[in-house]
Amino acid sequence: MRNTVIYVHYEPLAHLFLTAGISASDILEATPTPFRHLLLLPPVDPDEFIDPHTGFNEVSGAEAVTAFLRSKKARDRCWLDYKHGSYLRELLPTEIAELLYLGHAKTHIQPPYYYKLQNQLVYLPLNNEMVTMYFRRRDQFSATLSAALVRHLRLAANDQPFWLRLGAQHFAAAPKAVIDLLYGAFEEGVLMDFSRGIFSRDQVIIPLARPKTRFLPDQAMTPDQVVRLGDLILARSTDQWHVEWRR
Repeated sequence: MRNTVIYVHYEPLAHLFLTAGISASDILEATPTPFRHLLLLPPVDPDEFIDPHTGFNEVSGAEAVTAFLRSKKARDRCWLDYKHGSYLRELLPTEIAELLYLGHAKTHIQPPYYYKLQNQLVYLPLNNEMVTMYFRRRDQFSATLSAALVRHLRLAANDQPFWLRLGAQHFAAAPKAVIDLLYGAFEEGVLMDFSRGIFSRDQVIIPLARPKTRFLPDQAMTPDQVVRLGDLILARSTDQWHVEWRR
């Protein structure tokens, strides 16, 4: 199930997103200006570059950051971006301790958007294959989710009959206005199961559901274990997305 679903639970006060099915590569795809610096939270890898002030691993340079975000390491490590290399040296011991806690506990003492680092996001993989993400700007998460939707649609299209796969690898990105319609539901948790999606020549229909119990990505959920909320629909002839809610 873990490869066929997207799950999003949104906490608006901290711009915190508990997710499944959204990867670091989706963040990279959705970021028009690549990050130039990443700070990797402990455990520290002694074989990688270590910042002398914080004692944490860091990745610097657009090419190195891009390679990291496309690698398995980006899925397994906790990390956040920062704007300039010199900013790390301005962190106080209390702020470094706060970052240690963030990486260890996978949750915040206060929302982890640091003035000195000017970071835009924090990526914290959990032991159950879910990921907690913090986005300074909600629009950036919307773009990341849109990239994840396209990636999952391409994977799901590969399982369709040959006549439906013709030209099926092109899927328009879901616009911000459509993603915005989902945020109210995200606050209670939304599951998008692409294995239950409906593909036709005219449209693709992805069901939107809310799990009745705690969501775990390695456990398949039957229709009676979710509340059906509606559908996310892509009209293939016009590349237009819309949401149809159930009443």
